[in-house]
Amino acid sequence: MALFCSRLAAQTVSIDTSPTGQLQTIDGFGTCLSGTEASTTSWWTNLFYNDLQASMLRMDLSPAFNAPYSDNSYNSPSYGNAGPQGNYARAYTNATSYTNLFNGTQAKIAVMGPNIDSNIAYFNFATSGSGPQVAGATAQIGKSLINTLGDFKLFASHWSPMPWVKIADGNTYQGGGANLPTNGTPFPFIWLGNYAGGTLDTSGTPRAEFDDSSLGGTGPTSALTQFARCTAAYLRGFQNTYGVNFYAISLQNELDFDEFYNSCFYPLASGYLAALKTVRAELDQYPDLENIKIMGPEDVLGGNAYGMWQYGSGPTTADKNLQFLQAIGADPVAAAAESFFCVHGYDSDGVSAGGATPTQWDWWTSGWGTSPGAGIPANVGGFTSFGKKSWMTETSGEATSWLSPSTGFPSSGAWSLALRIQQALTAGQESGWAYWQMTDGSAASAQTLTDATTLQNSPKYVAAKHFFRYIRPNSICVKTTVVNAPSLTASAFLHKTNDTLTLVLINSTNTPIQASVNSPAQPAGINAWQTFTSSSGSYWQSSTNLITNGSATITVPGYGVVTLYGLGQPSLDAAVSANGQLNFYWPPTANGFLLQSTTNLANSLWTNVGSAQITTNGFTNGLVSVSVAPNSGLAFYRLQQP
Repeated sequence: MALFCSRLAAQTVSIDTSPTGQLQTIDGFGTCLSGTEASTTSWWTNLFYNDLQASMLRMDLSPAFNAPYSDNSYNSPSYGNAGPQGNYARAYTNATSYTNLFNGTQAKIAVMGPNIDSNIAYFNFATSGSGPQVAGATAQIGKSLINTLGDFKLFASHWSPMPWVKIADGNTYQGGGANLPTNGTPFPFIWLGNYAGGTLDTSGTPRAEFDDSSLGGTGPTSALTQFARCTAAYLRGFQNTYGVNFYAISLQNELDFDEFYNSCFYPLASGYLAALKTVRAELDQYPDLENIKIMGPEDVLGGNAYGMWQYGSGPTTADKNLQFLQAIGADPVAAAAESFFCVHGYDSDGVSAGGATPTQWDWWTSGWGTSPGAGIPANVGGFTSFGKKSWMTETSGEATSWLSPSTGFPSSGAWSLALRIQQALTAGQESGWAYWQMTDGSAASAQTLTDATTLQNSPKYVAAKHFFRYIRPNSICVKTTVVNAPSLTASAFLHKTNDTLTLVLINSTNTPIQASVNSPAQPAGINAWQTFTSSSGSYWQSSTNLITNGSATITVPGYGVVTLYGLGQPSLDAAVSANGQLNFYWPPTANGFLLQSTTNLANSLWTNVGSAQITTNGFTNGLVSVSVAPNSGLAFYRLQQP
């Protein structure tokens, strides 16, 4: 966690890497995908994997079907051509009305039978430029770079289940707009191939429309069974097509919203738990799927206490983040099924003014002891009380300039994005962090980090890079203490395997702050910080700050961000192989260090082990692995910078 301090003479930053100072382990950073640039341009891949060194990739899990189940964009009007009554959407109430005649066409239902491999044939994974194809091609590159990146995790969210398993939820579309559904159109409906809104039928009631007897089943099945079978088949089909396994999935993206695009509404935690337990049981039947984790509830971080607990009451009740967590924790089967939690970090309470407290993150992390509002119970635990990690899986909305507004506190620009990440990792104790989109084929916007023209010079991209690039997977967030600088926040990350330490400093005033950064005992051997500084109009300026007597003086510009990266003396491990060779292991961060040997420690005469004597084996448990033919007598080895 980061503490604030006042700007007085002894402005210091201290880092606690001891066991008591170690917090959550970082899984990585990444984004979701939009458009085709990720799979069709080399600059995108270079930015994402080589420059940002992103190690997480998010994709949409809404199933894409083959014909005839996708004919006429799921039997809805086409863009610019309204259907009956002038509506651009086709509404339905359940599986029966989904197949009603519309514009002379009857939509088809793909019934999932008990054979998972037969179900895979319903789906389209490989059409060039489609969501599955772009995600698959991009994930293949990430997997190929897993040793360079330190890890790679592919995860996915259902924007919506297949449309015919949804039922009316009483809500209507009211957004208006040209070529959009008519105001008052009830959810769910189909709009330009989107499975818009409605709620998953979690009743468990068998329906005649889902009769699988002709597919080797026993007769009518429920929407829940169909949803679980579809999810399992889609996951296996994608993995088989692209050779990349999913790390985790979310059953529903932003489950408290009906939208005109792919979406689904889970008003009550009971419905979510029914889906969670059913899908987990289905995945557990298959060796290639049983290790895929389910995360959730993937709701939006609320803007107030009600947004963290419950909206409405009676028939309009909509459960929110912490109520979902309490329900999961109270159900042993659901608790075992939900591997970890996730949330969307769209709340901005902590970046509305200098030094503002991120209350929503505090609630998500720790809950509250006393009721924060009328009708809200006391003694509600946050996610940490359940012993599971949490990811922040989506956020966006900032202006593209470094500072926005240009006068006053810049709560809406790229600098504020950096502060949001800082708060998610410290107050929020998040283990993974993903932005909405890196690019979307258009100019950089509130929804993206950069574009094809701005590339690595986009302010928002730079803000993310201050965290993405040097906080590597499996780093441990450690406690930092800032003294005498209330507008300076700090986060620090220890990577034990790589013998590295990364520190991010953010100045929440327009005046430069000079601070003394005290070096912790571990990792040993850091003698300088590689320093990367960004402020308005000046991005990613690199320098070196030497460490003298255990500290270094660092200047953080007004509304600036500084990333410090220190490499300690890399560890060298050895073992004798079965054939008598010496196997050596060292972290990949030791690039440039030389393997040296001596037969007498007293004379300090070390010689480089020749390249002809070294056989490179690749990576073992994240470490570089080499073999060396042993000397005939006693020998000592070390890693040394030239």
